[in-house]
Amino acid sequence: KTKSERFKAGLNTIAAEFGVFVQVRGKGLLIGCELAPAWKDKAKDFMNAAQAEGLLILQAGPNVIRLAPSLIIPDADIDAGLAAFRRAVEKLVRKAA
Repeated sequence: KTKSERFKAGLNTIAAEFGVFVQVRGKGLLIGCELAPAWKDKAKDFMNAAQAEGLLILQAGPNVIRLAPSLIIPDADIDAGLAAFRRAVEKLVRKAA
C-alpha cells in the first residue's frame, strides 16, 4: 500500500505540473493514468517517450498508460523511475508545444 501511494503521489505531481492526466487510479502497484482530453489517443507516445528514458510502461487502450512494477520494487527505484518518467513527459510536452 505504501509503495502504491508513493507511485500515485509522484504521478499526481507530474499530472499537476504538466496537465497530462485527468486521473491516476489503480489497485496496489497496477496503476493506470488516464490521459487528459488534450492528449486523447496519445498513450503510445507516452510509452515511446518513457522507453527513450529507459522505462517500460504499458498502454491500456489509447487513452490510458499503465505501470505494473514488481511488488518488491525498492523505494529508490520508484523515485528514479518517477524522475525518468517526469523527464519523458516533459520532453513530450515540449515537443508538442
